[in-house]
Parts: sequence; structure tokens; C-alpha cells
Amino acid sequence: MAKTLKDLALALLNATLILVALCLFLGWKLASKVESVSAEFSETVQVLAPIRDEAKGIRGELSALRGDLTTLMREHQVTDSQTAQNIQATLRRLNAVEQKLQSTQERFTELADTPEVLIAQTIQTGADIASERVLALKGCKPES
Repeated sequence: MAKTLKDLALALLNATLILVALCLFLGWKLASKVESVSAEFSETVQVLAPIRDEAKGIRGELSALRGDLTTLMREHQVTDSQTAQNIQATLRRLNAVEQKLQSTQERFTELADTPEVLIAQTIQTGADIASERVLALKGCKPES
């Protein structure tokens, strides 16, 4: 009886040690994956900087073009109503494009200034996907 209890205790200890080793290994793999994802996002954010700068240049060109059209309309006293309407329509389109470009530029700036938000969102999404796979593998379905 004592030998059986001793054997059971040793088996329990072995199983516990194996589970601890497995958890440590999986934790190590997860940490290395998170580190690689963080490095990848840092590289992606660094790629956004030239795009943001180019957007600033394009925005400047649009402003200059809008100024040229306004000057053309005022200085040359456009008498043809169709031409004046065309210039006004072009100015409205330029304003709309410039506003879209400005909002895009603000999003790029936000991403470049706070990459940790994007990283946290990606990690959360990855964790959700991993937990869904584990639940599917286990055969469990979470309550909805």
C-alpha cells in the first residue's frame, strides 16, 4: 500500500513537472512571437514616415494649385460663366481632395506616433484567434 502511494505521488510529481515544462516552453514561444510581431510593426511604422512626408508635399501642391486657380479667376476677370463655373467646380474638388488627404495624413501621423495601440490590437486579435483554435481543437464552443 505504501509503495503504491509512493508510486502515485511520483507519477503525480512527474506529470506536474512535465506540465510546468510544457507551459514554460509555450510561454517562451509566445514571448518570442510577440517580440517578432513588435519588431515587424516597428518596421511598418517606419515605412509610414516617408508616406506621411509625401502626403504633406502633395497637400502643398494642391494648395498651390487652388491658389493659382483662384488668382486666375480673379486677375483675368473670367467673363464666360461656363468657365467660371468650371473653375469653381475644380476648386470644390480640390478642397474635397485636400480634406481627404489631410484626414489620411492625420491617420498616418497617429499610427506613427502611437504604434503600441496598433500592436496591442494585433496581439489581442491574435490571442482571440488562438483561443478560438484551442476551443475548436478541444471541441468546446463558447456561449454567445
